[in-house]
Amino acid sequence: MGKTIAHILFYTPWERKRIARVVFALTLASLVWSFFSHTLLHQLQQPVLKFPYVDVTYWVMHYLQLPQLITGHFWLACLFDLALFTFCVLCYIYPEKRWYVWSFIGLYLIYFITFNTFGGHHTNHKIGFLLMAIPFTVTNYKSFNYLWQGLRYFLLFAYTDAFLWKFFRWAWLHADQGMLIMKKNQAAYLYLNPDTFFAGLYRWLLQQPMLVNGAYIAGTILEGVFIIGFFTRKYDKYLLVFSILLPLGFWLTADAYFFEFLVLSLTLVNFHAIYAPRRFANNLKRGALTPV
Repeated sequence: MGKTIAHILFYTPWERKRIARVVFALTLASLVWSFFSHTLLHQLQQPVLKFPYVDVTYWVMHYLQLPQLITGHFWLACLFDLALFTFCVLCYIYPEKRWYVWSFIGLYLIYFITFNTFGGHHTNHKIGFLLMAIPFTVTNYKSFNYLWQGLRYFLLFAYTDAFLWKFFRWAWLHADQGMLIMKKNQAAYLYLNPDTFFAGLYRWLLQQPMLVNGAYIAGTILEGVFIIGFFTRKYDKYLLVFSILLPLGFWLTADAYFFEFLVLSLTLVNFHAIYAPRRFANNLKRGALTPV
């Protein structure tokens, strides 16, 4: 049975296995979405422009010529993408096999860096799936729990840091900050897709400055609320809701995609409360437990 020690919820190996399947099922769904978005490596059309930025990891990868080698050969890129899908499925079926997880992490790291390099911009939304696989590289259930809780603190830090960045730059004092963000980020969409439903929605929102600016302030406050999570797990269920609402707000107002970052919100879920009753019922059916 799971237990709480010093505000850390310890999951059992049985629960760990099921959490792993949730994580890798969502990861597989993300890869399927990448396929339909034409952003897998075999779909990048052998790009020639790259943007490694000031990042030593990217420099090393390009020094080894791995992104160029894979994307420069169509069939090799197809094999790479197939291997990425295959190991993701294997991690779902056999979450206890650490070398499957390590293989997936290695492949996904290459995919992550290559996608960002040839996309011309360092995006963060895919990092969630890369990080979420790390706790499953260990077999000791205590080590898994510490790594899992470490990801929870990483999520709390990400939102808290976003709040502090806005707070100390005094962005929240700018009367039209929300409107300016929407105008800058949605201008291209309005120009290229003037007749869509969302274009109509954006035009309506641009006529409601109080609503848009108020939403920006509300979002900033919600980011600051995540500070509470550093001191207690009592309000994790509310933080979970906020961690879902905020990416939706980022997408709607700023055209910023953090949906794949949502996978980190799983660290706010009390899986023990979900799985423990089910496990008790299964044991009861098998006669392993006798009801009192």
